[in-house]
Amino acid sequence: MNPKQAFFILCAITILLSGCGTIATDLSSSAPNGMNTTSPDIEKGLVEVMVTYQEFSAFLPWQKKQPHTRSGYGVAVDDTTVITMEKLVRNQELVELRKARTGEKIRARVLISDIQSGMALLKIQDSVQEGWLHPVKLIDKLPQKAKVKIYQLDETAQIQKGDADVLSISVSPLPLSPHNTLTFKLLSNMNINADGAMVTYKGKLAGIVSHYNSSSRTATMLPYTVIDHFLADAAHKPYKGFASAGFFWTTLVDPAKRSYLGVHEQNKGILVLSVPPSTGNAEGLKPNDVILKWDGYSIDNMGYYDDEKFGRLAFPYLIRGKRAPGDVVPVTIIRDRASMTVKVTLHHRTDSDALIPDNITGQQPEYLIEGGLFIRELTGKYLMAHGSRWRRAAGSNIAQIYMTRKHMPSRKGERVVVLAGVLSDPVNIGYQNFRNHIITHLNDTPVWNMDDVFRIRERDKLITRIRLQFVGVELILDAKLLPEANERLATLYRVPSLSFRRKK
Repeated sequence: MNPKQAFFILCAITILLSGCGTIATDLSSSAPNGMNTTSPDIEKGLVEVMVTYQEFSAFLPWQKKQPHTRSGYGVAVDDTTVITMEKLVRNQELVELRKARTGEKIRARVLISDIQSGMALLKIQDSVQEGWLHPVKLIDKLPQKAKVKIYQLDETAQIQKGDADVLSISVSPLPLSPHNTLTFKLLSNMNINADGAMVTYKGKLAGIVSHYNSSSRTATMLPYTVIDHFLADAAHKPYKGFASAGFFWTTLVDPAKRSYLGVHEQNKGILVLSVPPSTGNAEGLKPNDVILKWDGYSIDNMGYYDDEKFGRLAFPYLIRGKRAPGDVVPVTIIRDRASMTVKVTLHHRTDSDALIPDNITGQQPEYLIEGGLFIRELTGKYLMAHGSRWRRAAGSNIAQIYMTRKHMPSRKGERVVVLAGVLSDPVNIGYQNFRNHIITHLNDTPVWNMDDVFRIRERDKLITRIRLQFVGVELILDAKLLPEANERLATLYRVPSLSFRRKK
């Protein structure tokens, strides 16, 4: 090959390479609608969330268990604030954040942690360089069958990216929580290594991963609508939280029952089972009402409606997803075989409104120890701590109340107060085997909750008489021996305080 031929071949190769570069640039700058493009700065919005946490013992609530750690991810929503999963920061003692490609950790504090939405807001505590966090904007809309990107960190703190497809949209239970919310199910081509991973669409935040199933390679995502609702509520003080209508319902598919109730519209209507008095909606809805329309949307006999954005959804999304506490909504019902419209006021219902709160978050329970007799309110977490055979350990009466009535107090503030156990001492000889018995009276005074227990203790200075449900004898303590016995018990069993009462 002579020099002239080599020169022409070199020019041809240069032109071809230049042309390919032009084609590549043109393709990237004119991506078709629906392609998930990525902003070069969006990776800076992802942070690792590292939490040191410590829970109270279920059986000895004056003690804490050994501290443990957990980690996940968060996404910056402004220069100093990060949104993450609530379950990551439960019982937190220390929260730290770390960016990609760095070992530097900075401290953060929890601003809001909401078990009903499944999300928490963190605020940076340490001083950081301006621009340390890069806020990620929320999308306005996500197509039902969209392709999205998932971001996480690998073991070297490098960004990992993977693609995912939106499979379905539904109202589903949150992980480690008794509450339902709107969720998207994603099919991913990557193994998601922690909760809170960032999901984007066209360079904006589409949601955060709340759970990943490695066997099916599917991820559950809390979507942008739920995040937007949470952030909007968090911007106003005090934080209102998500709305509840405070009634229990069931499907209405039995033709005979529908005919008996006077429901003539086919495939419409759900049946109200009960309206606990503590919800404040006893005047709006009543048991055996049939709900045909909620807030203008027709409800079918399975409890679903047609959402303009997401298709067929369970109707509780109309309450939690579209409304706020304090809103009043019109509800079309059939009552006593007659059609009418009633007004229902929405409230923020918390775990503490239940007869037996679940206390999933492990908040320290109130308690009183008198003469070694350990008195507290019943919670779901306490019952579940007995293990898989908790029904037998707790007793059939308590198990039945929890399974059938745990959300339905007969009056506002009612709880199940129990004699949880006995710390053995000469002052309580003969009572050592009493455990998980419901207390009805203290010092001949009826007891409805721990407030009553403390009020009676303050009034009488000591608890000397305890009456138990379904027990034929009353437990009696010697008032003269109690002060000395209480001091002895506190020392012997290393109880730092014989009572704990939460500030109201």
